[in-house]
Amino acid sequence: MKEILAKSLLNKIERLEAFEERLSLRFENISIKIYANNAVSVYCEIHSNKGTTIEKTVKIECTAYDNDGQILDVKNTYVSKDNFFGFEILEFYFGDDEIADKINKLRLYPKL
Repeated sequence: MKEILAKSLLNKIERLEAFEERLSLRFENISIKIYANNAVSVYCEIHSNKGTTIEKTVKIECTAYDNDGQILDVKNTYVSKDNFFGFEILEFYFGDDEIADKINKLRLYPKL
């Protein structure tokens, strides 16, 4: 059952590819893990489109929305240009009980 829910949520991920292009980044290998309490982790790799470096430190956000388009939660992390080398694996943990059942869309995007 958790695998079906994870696959359903994976299909609900919306990427803002124009933002990725603008910052010369791309997301790859996006996956979802559902925990026993229906909390959710979104995993992804971030890659540079320009070799092994990125030009600026970037903020990566993952936003969870409900059926009405209301924001349930926002998670973010920073990827440092000084520590970046080729790609980095990121995790966004949405820990509220039963949040997996409430999510209608996940938006994943980079910003400055």
